[in-house]
Amino acid sequence: MRRQREHQQQRWVLAFAGVVIFVILAIPAYGYYATFVAPPRRTAIEVNGVKHSLGEVAKVSKAFAAAYLGSSGGQPDLSTLPLQVVNNMVSDELVVQRAPELGITVTQDEVDAEVRSRHYPKPQAGQQTDPATLEREFKESLRRYLDTTKFTSGEYREIVRRSLLRQKLLDILSEQIPQVQEQVFANWIRVQDETAVSNVQNGLKDGEAFDRLARVYSVPDSYADDNGQVGWVPKEAFPLLNSTLFSLEHDKVSDAISNPPDTYFIKVTAGPELREVAPNMRDLLKTRVLEKWLDQQFDPSRNDVKVTFGSVEYGWVIDKVRELVPAPTPAP
Repeated sequence: MRRQREHQQQRWVLAFAGVVIFVILAIPAYGYYATFVAPPRRTAIEVNGVKHSLGEVAKVSKAFAAAYLGSSGGQPDLSTLPLQVVNNMVSDELVVQRAPELGITVTQDEVDAEVRSRHYPKPQAGQQTDPATLEREFKESLRRYLDTTKFTSGEYREIVRRSLLRQKLLDILSEQIPQVQEQVFANWIRVQDETAVSNVQNGLKDGEAFDRLARVYSVPDSYADDNGQVGWVPKEAFPLLNSTLFSLEHDKVSDAISNPPDTYFIKVTAGPELREVAPNMRDLLKTRVLEKWLDQQFDPSRNDVKVTFGSVEYGWVIDKVRELVPAPTPAP
């Protein structure tokens, strides 16, 4: 009887030891699974049942960062890069799925032509060229790009196909844009920090010239020159500034208008009047009509869009990108 109890106690001790050993081994195994195996497989984007994983988001983000490093030598903005990639992947999937009903298709020949357009060398005027040499340079340029981004040829061609679908959709939507529209002649000072806002406000109170303040304080701007002159601006070109642009009294400067990260001071000197839309404003309006179309696609009655990309997913993608792009060294 006593020997039986001893055997039973030994079995319990061995069983308990086995449980302890299992837990000790399971903890790092689970940690490995949770850190390296599960995240890449986790669904980050789902559009009408078509899923894209967090691993795809990380791969595209790393590819973009690698291409950016290779072309500019600088570092991409990692604070916004993953979010931009997610937004682009969602919008691309919406375009791909809605394209057939709009009669939009892209052939393999069009993809081939676009790939060649992106990577085929462009000799300078008058430069002697050898077709065989140009072909070798094209293949080498494409190979370097694929090596840098880690895309397969098939993955890259699919990205090109989707970009062509988007461009064809944009062309169709652009047909809605009238050539002649009501416009105002705008000037603005665009700043991005509170000190500059205060300095511009004080300068205006002291009667300093608008164009001088623009030269001193404005950040580089795609639409305004150094003196703050933007030119003729149609409605909807800058939706958040619309109400001010089309209600401001001539030659009066608006109060500071916040549109983070920017703050604007606007002056209108002419209009509104009907005028032909300038090429740069037409390009901007094309972007706006595409943005409006995409906004409409998020209506639940049209599409079922699910995005799972919170702080945890964001952090995981950033860590993956930083394997390629190290964090900048703090200045001494």
